[in-house]
Parts: sequence; C-alpha cells; structure tokens
Amino acid sequence: MSSPAPFDQRINDPEYTTFTLLFVYACITYAIIGFSWGALMGGIPAFRMFVDSAPHGHLILLAHGHINLLGWVEMAIFGAIYYFVPRLVNRPIYSLKLVKIHFWMHNIGLMGMVVLFSIAGSIGGYDPGPEIEKTVTHLMAGVGFFGTLVLLANIIWGYNIFKTGKQGA
Repeated sequence: MSSPAPFDQRINDPEYTTFTLLFVYACITYAIIGFSWGALMGGIPAFRMFVDSAPHGHLILLAHGHINLLGWVEMAIFGAIYYFVPRLVNRPIYSLKLVKIHFWMHNIGLMGMVVLFSIAGSIGGYDPGPEIEKTVTHLMAGVGFFGTLVLLANIIWGYNIFKTGKQGA
C-alpha cells in the first residue's frame, strides 16, 4: 500500500490551482467591466440622465452594482479563501468538483442577471407604455432565476469551505 501524497503536493494540484486562479482572473475581468461601466455612466451625461430619469433606467444601475459586488468583490473573496483555507487547516479542499460547479454556476448566474437587468432597464426606459410592464416583469423573473443560481453557488462554496475545515477534525 502506498502512502498518501504529501500535503503540499495535494493542495498544489494543478487543476485546483487553475480554478483558484480562474476566480482571480474573473475578479479582474469583472473589475475592469464594472469600473469602465461606472466611468461611462458618470462621464456621458446622456447615459447618466437616462439611467436617472427613464422609467426603468435604475435597473441598469442594478446591473452595474451586481457586476461589481458579485463579480469583482465576491470573486476576489472566493479566490482568496480557496487559496488560504486549505493552507490554514493543513489539508486539501474537500471537493474540487464543487469548486468547479461553484465557479461556473456563479458566473452563469451573474451574467444572466446583468444581461437581463440591462435589457429590462434599456427597453423599459425607451417605452414607458403599459405593455412594457409585462415585458419588464418577465425579464425580472429571469433575473430571479439567475440570482437563485448565484445563491446556490454561494451555498455550495460555503459548504465546501466548511467541510474543508471540518474534515478529519
């Protein structure tokens, strides 16, 4: 019977390292998108006026806020915690499969939310008629679906980190 690989070798698994770095790269990408979006909203008066005064323009602000918080901030936190927790508890992550599911589920959920918030804010701003409410309501139901994906991804992350800290304890 062979002995298990040394701890450093197990937590420096290339696939785990790749996914930890993907969280960091996603963080950087979302930061650039979010910061640029904010600069455009602040720097182009017509864009800012639309967002501030169109009937559903505020939904564009929600898209911007979500890409910054759920994209830039959360991805940075996830990447850092995925890096540090296994080292703090001196054992590998509980499940690499859950790391992968978390990454893709969170990104798909976030992108769905941002796209639908943006579409709802744009079309809802141009057409204040009574029929637009039905369209915006349907789009917001989609935002709810994608938001649920993000929530589930975050629960998976919390479970995986908790199990990493508790395994063998």
